Amino acid sequence: MIDVPWNGFAPSKRVGELAQTFQMNIAPHNHYSHLSSYISASLCAVLPNVRIMEIDIDDVPWKDEMVTNPPEIIGGYMTIPSGPGWGTEIVEEALRAHPGG
Repeated sequence: MIDVPWNGFAPSKRVGELAQTFQMNIAPHNHYSHLSSYISASLCAVLPNVRIMEIDIDDVPWKDEMVTNPPEIIGGYMTIPSGPGWGTEIVEEALRAHPGG
C-alpha cells in the first residue's frame, strides 16, 4: 500500500515502479479527501501494476462541497480526471464552514 498524500506523487510513482520490477501489485492507501482521491487516481493511471485503490465512501455528508469537481464513481471505478492539475480545486469557503471537520 502506497500512501500517496504522505509520500508525494513522484516518490509514490517510484515505489510503484520498483514493485512492478518485482512483479508486485500496489494499492494506494486513500482514506482522506476527494483531492487525495484524484491524486491517487492519477498515480493509478500511470502504473500498470495497480490492484485496487482504497477510497473512503463513508465520510461526512458535506465532503462533496469541499471541491469544485467531486469524483465520479461508476460500477466501482473512478473516472480519471481530465481537467488541469489534479482535476479539481479546493473550495475554501466550504473548508471555513467546517473547521476541524
